Amino acid sequence: MKHTKEILLIKVEDLVPSPYNVRRYSAGQVEELAALIASQGLLQNLIVTEQVVGRGKRQQTKFGVVAGERRRRALVLLLERKALAAGHVVLCELVSADHAVEISLAENSGREAMHPADEFDAFHALVQQGRGIEDVAARFGVSPVVVQRRLKLAALSPKLLALYREDGVNLDQLMALCLSSDHAAQERAWFEAQPWDRTPAALRKRLTEGELLAHQSALARFVGIEAYEAAGGAVRRDLFDSDQSCWICDPELLRRLAGEKLDAEAQAVRGEGWAWVEARIELDSAALREFSRCEPGVRAPSAEQKKALAELDQRSKELDAEQQALDDNDTWTPSDGERIDLEEQDIEARRKAIQVARQVWRDQDKARAGVIVTVGRDGSTEMIRGLLRPEDRQATKAEARSRTAREQAAESGSHEPATTESAEPRAPFSETLLRRLAAHRTAALQAVLARGTHAPLVALTHALALQVFDRFGLEARSALQITARPPRHELLRAADDLPAGRAWADLEARRAVWLGRLPQAESEWLEWLAALPQPELLDLLGLCSASLALVPTGPASAASGLERLAGLDMRQWWEPTPEAFLNHVSKVQIAQALREGGAGSEASATTGMKKGELATLAATKLAGKGWLPEPLKAVTCT
Repeated sequence: MKHTKEILLIKVEDLVPSPYNVRRYSAGQVEELAALIASQGLLQNLIVTEQVVGRGKRQQTKFGVVAGERRRRALVLLLERKALAAGHVVLCELVSADHAVEISLAENSGREAMHPADEFDAFHALVQQGRGIEDVAARFGVSPVVVQRRLKLAALSPKLLALYREDGVNLDQLMALCLSSDHAAQERAWFEAQPWDRTPAALRKRLTEGELLAHQSALARFVGIEAYEAAGGAVRRDLFDSDQSCWICDPELLRRLAGEKLDAEAQAVRGEGWAWVEARIELDSAALREFSRCEPGVRAPSAEQKKALAELDQRSKELDAEQQALDDNDTWTPSDGERIDLEEQDIEARRKAIQVARQVWRDQDKARAGVIVTVGRDGSTEMIRGLLRPEDRQATKAEARSRTAREQAAESGSHEPATTESAEPRAPFSETLLRRLAAHRTAALQAVLARGTHAPLVALTHALALQVFDRFGLEARSALQITARPPRHELLRAADDLPAGRAWADLEARRAVWLGRLPQAESEWLEWLAALPQPELLDLLGLCSASLALVPTGPASAASGLERLAGLDMRQWWEPTPEAFLNHVSKVQIAQALREGGAGSEASATTGMKKGELATLAATKLAGKGWLPEPLKAVTCT
């Protein structure tokens, strides 16, 4: 039986939710619908029944919305924002309570949702009619980016859109294919791939083959996207990525721009008086191993530098306290962690700049050594000073031999002029005899040294200090046959975040103190060390010995015993920062670390987070908790 229709004009204030509405609405957003009603008006009337609300004197008649509850909520929102005048009326169809549930059920079950592809086409049609993106966004209550994304999807290959309507491709895959505007490239990326190789990541990789992802490229950070584009470089942006990922389409242009900028940086260094300065866009560890290095002296900090360092230390303590307060009160947010992390990185960079400014290079070192100017992993300019080329080392050896010959000639009282290498003076004794005499002399020296402790201690410290501090390169000589190879540069190549760690800062501070005390001339070191009080001599010997320690990555070795002997507890020296650990493991491993570190609630809520956000969150939550990964647990003394 058909019900009788009655059309009424009813005030929005008199409309209320109806118990007869079969759809149960959550408190969701109705922004888009409100914007549509504000721009287009209410295109479809509401269906209502009379409904008595309140009790006693407060009892009054209202109209329950059987069909159109989301429209009612959007109208109420517009009233609250004064986009509609008070007393605004809308068309409603009044039905009896007997038919209300039946009508609500029919209204909700009989309609078919619009396919998303239809929405893409509709937005495209509006823009084609001359509507601006901002205008369309305002009319539909969405952001301009949403409109741009829908237009991008509407511009996809018709074959792929048809496949989307047939559920042959999903929306995530379509968004990945939008990286290219070329229909042929889109179709090749999809149709030439195996079904199992059509993930969004695989599609993006196929469409960007031969290009560089900007945020992963040190050269892109060094040159800057703006400078690259200003030079005519093309970029490919992912409109559907919240971080707006960007690909460099012309890597060769990027390298040329980087080379030009690096050459300009190197030009400033050439005025420092080095034997050579070279700009290299890329510098791997193998290439760096070709060089040996001179070690600079370190001058005491000036009053201004001391003040700056004190201010940096104070601010670092304030940040630690702020971080602790956030953790204790459980008011931490990712933005807080990112802000604190960025400021701490800035503090470390400023400390490093002061440290570099305190370095003092000897003129004789500059006369034979050079500088490589390159791009660091973080995209900053990196200047590696005091490098000796292989040919420079050979020349230094020849110079040392020549000087030794002159000293020997001076000791023997000879005043003959120095001869050239091609006319070496004839030795008065045979090589066999010289070796025999040297053996006797060595045995005697060892016997004398073995009678006491001070002289051997001085000699050992002297031999180690010459190589650990490496100030004199191949010119440095010691009577003891000890080869010490401090792994300092190997460690920095293996972990570029070491300078930000506690252990490195502690060791560098001790090195700086001794470098400031040691004589400038290598010939004075032995006598100076001999005059040191024994406790100080032992302190320097301990530093030199410690600087030679190296822990291999393999199974337990002699290093394990030394760690136990020294009482090493890695919880005092290491934190799982993004640079030290979290950026180098999977999201699953980060979540596991959070659970093991007592942050299980955070671990369960990280599913939808990006890797960078998750690493920052985990670093903050694990700070100060003493959590260690398995390879470091073995060196924690309990």
